[in-house]
Amino acid sequence: MTVHATIKAASESPPFRSPGNLNAIGLIARKEAGEIIVSPRGRGWLLAMVGALSGFSLLLVGSTELSLLDNAQVVYDMAGIVIALGALLALVVGSDAFAGEHERGSLTPLLLAPVSRRGILAGKIGGQMVAWAVMFLLSLPYLWAVGSTGQNLAGSILGLALFGTPVVLTFGLFAMGLGARLGNVRTTMMTMLVVLLLAASPLLIGPSLRQSTLGRWFDAVNPFSHAVNALDAMIIDSLGVAAQSIHLAAIVAWLIFALAYAVRQTNRLVR
Repeated sequence: MTVHATIKAASESPPFRSPGNLNAIGLIARKEAGEIIVSPRGRGWLLAMVGALSGFSLLLVGSTELSLLDNAQVVYDMAGIVIALGALLALVVGSDAFAGEHERGSLTPLLLAPVSRRGILAGKIGGQMVAWAVMFLLSLPYLWAVGSTGQNLAGSILGLALFGTPVVLTFGLFAMGLGARLGNVRTTMMTMLVVLLLAASPLLIGPSLRQSTLGRWFDAVNPFSHAVNALDAMIIDSLGVAAQSIHLAAIVAWLIFALAYAVRQTNRLVR
């Protein structure tokens, strides 16, 4: 039985809070998660992520020049890389969420299923959260490998969960919304890759450039910058979570905006 037929059997009324609709949301989430974890394409992406994490961790601990860095700086760099890779995975999954359904011809049966548009979006978000959860768990051994001999390892894990999660979901939601609007996976993915490259530039450019007037303005509006700045404060400066409320508020504001955009574009989908 196809996922659309299963949704139709499990969902008998369209209201978002109805038991049938909640069952349908769960089925969509499990279907999305299965494609990420079980399918050959999903396993390929996860293996690629593991390879990237392995390469970066070996570079950080094995390079003569980089190994001279303070342990806290190495853990901070690794946490930033994990967020960037998580956002990359989220935008890939998000780009396929609706645009892929459209290109495969399965969008119309999905929209005809007795589940609300918001229910469909909630199921897709569930798949995104599973993808990030798997990515987060995969990153823990690498964070331990580069930071077990130093301090603030627990702070880096907490910061990664608290600040990395909304950033990753923000990119996934924007990708889902843009994919719903454009209906083309390749165009959506290329656009979101450019956005991610721009947003993740704080990991690439030097501190002096970030202290310029343009750099400070960019940091003020960039959710990725707020995440890495919060990680910097928690891991390198040993500050507590409570001191990062401004960064968390900015990131959550972007998450809410991305969710509103995804909801709007999902509601505009044509069968």
